[in-house]
Amino acid sequence: MMGTLYAPVDAGERDLATAQLDDMALAHEGKPWVAWKSAVVEWHLQQVAHVRAEAWVPGLAGGRDPAIEQALSRFYGHCARATIARLKAENIELRRKLLEAVGCARYYASGAADAGERAHAALVKLLDTDGAVPAATPRPITAVKRGQRH
Repeated sequence: MMGTLYAPVDAGERDLATAQLDDMALAHEGKPWVAWKSAVVEWHLQQVAHVRAEAWVPGLAGGRDPAIEQALSRFYGHCARATIARLKAENIELRRKLLEAVGCARYYASGAADAGERAHAALVKLLDTDGAVPAATPRPITAVKRGQRH
């Protein structure tokens, strides 16, 4: 699998890397393996940092390829449309829930009493997000005398 995850390298780059490694081998000849390994790792990390510094990211550097720019524009447009559609749907759902809550408040504001059954049902609907929130069991409402703690 790893053999398929590399970019093609031209012969000049391969020769340069070989020469650099040969120079390191000569400089570390007779030294312990740890010193040689450390030099190779340091060289490798410097090469990776150099490549990353020179890497061109579409849309973030000059000399833009029109085909890539068009593909990115279409992709970003698709993402924006999908986000707007999702936000519109969420907005409609929030408005629906608000209207249900207002209807419940109006019911109780009119003086009606049902031991909180309507409020409980409304809360279950409002808080339930595709079954993710379990419905709470209603607590019985008890009369509390003035000045008495709950």
